[in-house]
Amino acid sequence: MSGPDLVLVGAPAAGKSTVGARVAQRAGVGFTDTDVLLSERLGLSLPEAWASLPPTAIAAAEAEVCLAALTAPGVVALGSGAVADPGIRVALAGRTVLWLEVSVAHASRRLGLVALGMDALLAMRSRLDSLLRERERWYEEVSTLRLDTDRLTVADAVEGVERLWAGG
Repeated sequence: MSGPDLVLVGAPAAGKSTVGARVAQRAGVGFTDTDVLLSERLGLSLPEAWASLPPTAIAAAEAEVCLAALTAPGVVALGSGAVADPGIRVALAGRTVLWLEVSVAHASRRLGLVALGMDALLAMRSRLDSLLRERERWYEEVSTLRLDTDRLTVADAVEGVERLWAGG
């Protein structure tokens, strides 16, 4: 099977982009961030896209971008919602897929949501919690490896990914 050597999945702020780029650089392989590709494809930042385009249009574009990314070697960081697509889950079968886990509390800190004020923070945490509960079964389904990133620095997460990848 051709395609990436390692695929990273997980919730927003789990570290897929930051950790994935560093792992790829240290391994001397290419890195693909499907959120970047999706933004380029849509011609909008992802927050702008979600605010102005139908979710079905974004999901269709994301599926195409992700399926294309899964044909290239290196490290691929899938957007957090990519696993909702059954075709992407099928395409991940038999691959090394590492789920970077993050709790709602840590994700909201990393996303800077704590600066929004209590009402906004509670609303955003509730939405993020709902997303994580919905997607958790899919992350579980596709992952062959897991790393809890809550209490890890970026450097520690990179080392953890490298250790798991080497043993996986």
